[in-house]
Amino acid sequence: MDLEKLRLARSLYYQCFGELFVFSFSKQRLAFLNDYLKMMKETSFDENLINSFDILIENSKTKLNLFFNEYENLFLSLKNSIPITFSYIEEGFENSRALICVREILIKSKIRRNEKFFKESEDHIGFCFFLMSEFLKQEENILAKELFEKVINQSIDEFIILILENEEAKLYKEVAYILSAFIEFERSCFGLGKNTRNTTKKVQNDLSRSEFLRREVNKKRRLGEKS
Repeated sequence: MDLEKLRLARSLYYQCFGELFVFSFSKQRLAFLNDYLKMMKETSFDENLINSFDILIENSKTKLNLFFNEYENLFLSLKNSIPITFSYIEEGFENSRALICVREILIKSKIRRNEKFFKESEDHIGFCFFLMSEFLKQEENILAKELFEKVINQSIDEFIILILENEEAKLYKEVAYILSAFIEFERSCFGLGKNTRNTTKKVQNDLSRSEFLRREVNKKRRLGEKS
């Protein structure tokens, strides 16, 4: 696998995911989402994702409010909102190991969080995706692997499952399918396996979380093959 040829395409994926998982009052919020999705579809590494891309592309043309509303329902609601920091997903409370780890990685780089535009902590999932995008653009491969291995890979599957389980997720369920496949691709790029820390947690029908995610992805793949 020639990672150099894939570097900018991977950076684009992280950029897009970063924008999808960060809240902003900016008028430019998700302004380039449609363009990003079209480019991502052209460089898709899994044909079974085409349907998900088509759904997102169609809605990102003129229905961005659907993304905004769904984001608020999933991540900002006062009741049963999905946690969106790696600290909380990993340990159940904020400002824990993941935050310290991201800050230690940032110290090694030239990148700093602009607090004027980004109010959330450094272990926010959207910020970490933006950070991965910048590391890949700047060819900071060692820092990119460290961030992925020590932070993202530890609990990203848990985050994806929380989206797939949520009845409010419609467009973001399609985002989760693409993110899940991309994370598997990234693991192969970095030579890493799936983290097994959360395999004992149960979800629907007494399934482990890893088994639930596997079945959801396979179900999506079968639907794509039929279509």
